[in-house]
Amino acid sequence: MNYHKEELDKLLPIAAIPEQFAGIREIIKEKNKVTRPILTDEEKELIENMLLCSLLSEEEILITYYEDGYLLSSYMTVVGIDQQNSAVICTDAFYNKMSPYFLIRGLSPFK
Repeated sequence: MNYHKEELDKLLPIAAIPEQFAGIREIIKEKNKVTRPILTDEEKELIENMLLCSLLSEEEILITYYEDGYLLSSYMTVVGIDQQNSAVICTDAFYNKMSPYFLIRGLSPFK
């Protein structure tokens, strides 16, 4: 199909729309970022207890964690605790293993 120059000139603004959407998406992403929450000792202890209960009962729990400026939530089952590195080893509903180290940074070491 041959387009005349006038027809191509009419289509140029439409071609720019995906780039505009990408730019708008980035602006919205930046606006939705939050600062890292500061947990009290009681909150840290409650989180630690919930993680230990999930480990012992092998039950899935909803875990909300901070990553790169966002609060993310996911249902996970705790399958292990690395005391030396203060890391929690989890699996999601699809049995993908992950170790969200950022999840417990600042918590007291597990006893």
